[in-house]
Amino acid sequence: MGFRQRAGAVEPSKTSHEAGEDYFYEALPFVETHPEHLFALGILFGVRERLPAQFRVLEIGTATGGNILPMAARYPESWFVGIDRAESSLSVARKVAQRAELGNVDLQLTDLRDFEDEPSSFDLIVCHGVYSWIPEEARAALRRIVRRHLAPQGMAYISFNTLPGWHLRGALRDMLRREVRGIESQAERVSKARAFLEFLGTNFPSDDSSRHWLLNELEILRQMSRDYLLGEHLVEYNRAEYFEDFARDIAEDGLEFVTDAHVPLVFPDRLGEEVASTIRARSRGVVQIQQALDHLELRCFRRAVMCRDDAALQRHVSASRIELLTVASHLEPESAEPDLAEGVEVGFKGRTGVIATDQAFLKAALIALAGVGARGMTFDRLTFEIARRLGRDELGADERARGARNLLGLYTKGAIELLAAERPVALSISERPRVFSFARRQASDGLPFCTSLRHEAIQTDSFDRAFLSRLDGRSTVAEAVSWVLDRARAGIVSVQMEGRECLDPRVFDEIAEQKLELYMRRGLLRA
Repeated sequence: MGFRQRAGAVEPSKTSHEAGEDYFYEALPFVETHPEHLFALGILFGVRERLPAQFRVLEIGTATGGNILPMAARYPESWFVGIDRAESSLSVARKVAQRAELGNVDLQLTDLRDFEDEPSSFDLIVCHGVYSWIPEEARAALRRIVRRHLAPQGMAYISFNTLPGWHLRGALRDMLRREVRGIESQAERVSKARAFLEFLGTNFPSDDSSRHWLLNELEILRQMSRDYLLGEHLVEYNRAEYFEDFARDIAEDGLEFVTDAHVPLVFPDRLGEEVASTIRARSRGVVQIQQALDHLELRCFRRAVMCRDDAALQRHVSASRIELLTVASHLEPESAEPDLAEGVEVGFKGRTGVIATDQAFLKAALIALAGVGARGMTFDRLTFEIARRLGRDELGADERARGARNLLGLYTKGAIELLAAERPVALSISERPRVFSFARRQASDGLPFCTSLRHEAIQTDSFDRAFLSRLDGRSTVAEAVSWVLDRARAGIVSVQMEGRECLDPRVFDEIAEQKLELYMRRGLLRA
């Protein structure tokens, strides 16, 4: 029977970056831009064979450095260049880089149209939240910069707003822009816009489907920050385009579309066999298939991954490429003692629902992956673990090939990750835990989130910030907890029990124990 998915995946929220106005954007990491993901896509699609020992990364639109700086901390032997035209934002990024003691970062204040470096010198080029917010002249310059500077086996990433989906969101943007006309202060613009959104949410009986769409959009905006509202809806320039037009433009500049960074979105089969057949019958080639998907799903946003047009791109993904990669999963078995026998269905729960399979290979694989969490396993290590769990010395070539095909199927459904290498995360909690250095610096700086080794932003409270800042591999857990307790006594850390401040050392020990388990699962602790 293979595997089946009991609940569909939800596309994660997007946050805009550089839009060129006088305010700071959220210094967030964007997981799809990380080298472990982009190099994995290059390997999967045949553009390259392995993760290079050292590499060069260019980020266009660095803003305050929340994306590029954690990467530089993760890969100290590689070189990172970030460019931005906003001096105020780049000044913040430089200060953060200095405090984090990052000597492998070059942050340049420049307009992208003036940027110049050695041709074909960057293995990765990423540009998140810029393309839709700049005029066509700058877009054309951006595409030329990518082609000129991308290495022969390099991968590039550009995100942008897409039509026809953005026609709907654009109507809301137009209303908001009209509402804040003539207001100069960004704080006042946000306040006026939020008041208008509350007005639009006025409750009254309606069976109009467009009204239901609006209410859903309003709920999304309520969860977004002021930076998202400013950068997406209130900024002066924001132009979406059809995917076919984007693909034509990059092709004219010597680039070729490879996939969406969120790979499951490119496969029409996820919409059902009948829909997939209809799409393929009316489409010629990958570009038309992607445009058809955008039409059907009214997609608003894409994360396009590209290579040079002279790269050895393999459009048909071979399952054998998985044998060159690392596999990771967030799924965990529903049962404490899952049955590995062939034909017995076992469920595995994760962030997007439950995957069920009755195949012994997949059950053993997912159990093994659950044991290493964010670290992941190379395919060779994984097959060794599968054989061990199934009571075998090793798996035959046919079994490995069939297993690779099944893993590829899980990947296309968003159930597992494929990485270029194993992550350096801890699998157990030591007496002297060591938190990812950049996350520790963020905690020391008092930021409301920190970046994990999975390149994800994890929200933190005052306890986290004090605790994380002390977990440097030298302090014991007891010493770090004692420090947090002292900070609580000084009124800097707040722990409340039944609405009252708590200073009980036993409670702090319990909280620390729970926090450490969470840090390990989320990829904050280094091996």
